[in-house]
Amino acid sequence: MPKRHILIVDDEPNLQETIKINLELNGFNVSLASDGAEALKQCEIYTFDMVLLDMRMPVMNGLETLKHLRENSPDQMVIMFTAHGSIENAVEAMKLGACDYITKSSDPEEVNLRIQMALDNSEEIRMLKSQLRDKYRFEGIVGTSAPMQEVYGLVERIANTESTVLIIGATGTGKELIARAIHYNGPRAEKRLYSLHCAAIPEELLESELFGHEKGAFTGAISQKEGIFEAANAGTLFLDEVGEMSLNAQVRLLRVLQEKEFTPVGSTTPQKTDVRLIAATHRNLAEEVQESRFREDLFYRLNVIEIHLPPLRERRDDIPLLVKHFLSKHATDREIDVSDEAIDRLVRHDWPGNVRELENVIERAVALSLEETLQVSDLPPALQEGASASLSATESYAHLPLREARDSFEQIYIKEVLTKTGGNITHASKMAGIAWQNFHQKLKKYEINAKSFANKGEK
Repeated sequence: MPKRHILIVDDEPNLQETIKINLELNGFNVSLASDGAEALKQCEIYTFDMVLLDMRMPVMNGLETLKHLRENSPDQMVIMFTAHGSIENAVEAMKLGACDYITKSSDPEEVNLRIQMALDNSEEIRMLKSQLRDKYRFEGIVGTSAPMQEVYGLVERIANTESTVLIIGATGTGKELIARAIHYNGPRAEKRLYSLHCAAIPEELLESELFGHEKGAFTGAISQKEGIFEAANAGTLFLDEVGEMSLNAQVRLLRVLQEKEFTPVGSTTPQKTDVRLIAATHRNLAEEVQESRFREDLFYRLNVIEIHLPPLRERRDDIPLLVKHFLSKHATDREIDVSDEAIDRLVRHDWPGNVRELENVIERAVALSLEETLQVSDLPPALQEGASASLSATESYAHLPLREARDSFEQIYIKEVLTKTGGNITHASKMAGIAWQNFHQKLKKYEINAKSFANKGEK
């Protein structure tokens, strides 16, 4: 195993040499820097397992050097080393990302021990992140059909790039799973993946969620808040249902993509950010641009690489595999199978809610069935009647423009979901697979009174 390489940054040559000899006797490879600027140059050229950084130095002190290291090498491990120990400095150093804080009066054996412990911990974290990356490579994505094979191939080709990705697919097709696969197969896999569902955040709070805000920036802002662009720095940010953003929020997002910086609400100081952006939507953004509901310049910024997720009805070959996957997921306390007739009904159904709807159907059937094999009678009434119901429903909307047909179907669907849940908006929104705030907005849009569905749920 190669020796661990440590950089000592201190303006006192005698102390530097003493620490160097001590570390070399304990098997470390040691380099020296006399100030922060020299340390930053060396970190650009060489890879160090640890930087031992003096707190007080001329020109650039330890905290300033640490800030630059965090910006340019966010994974670099740093231990602060000072003769002027104070709780305030220790807290500030930890906030900036230092992993430990040692005084120069510490015993040499203690210094060695603290460095070794920090290096051992970093190795454990690296291994855990590697395991996490392997676990989530394609977790939850089930399918061997030709359309899904095309998606897998595209994900593998683009994952190692830093390009912005736009995932387009109907609700319930697994857009977040694809975003996760892109992240964990890419160069930022050891960093965090942050997700924000744009439709779930009220318009007046969305900018604060994205960019953060200063204390007192608006009514209710009782403290400073970190935005998701700041939190996701050096990682990946997944913006789900980006098509639901207001035009004002779109302008702010466009500026971040162009300038690589943002300004928190109520602040005048811009902050740099480095994120890989993955966006998703169920809408046709090209049509939204034509209708002036989505900015054309933002659309082209997001649409660098486009992935289309096929609806479930276009990959029916995957339905038996998905059924088995969901059976193993939800029937955890028993072995359960599904009859050929039930599989046939499932394959023939059009699945307007896509994979999410199929999972809900299987979960419901597992909960209600007392047998070892799911039968047609365990399926919801619409599936027991066969595929004709969904076909006739499609034909009944054929005379309407697409947007009117969509609204008409949505009203019927919402009423059916409310009937099944007895008017419970929380349960209904979960069944529909959307945030309850978004579901509530749809109730207002169609003037539907959820209370009128009370006590009408399934018995």
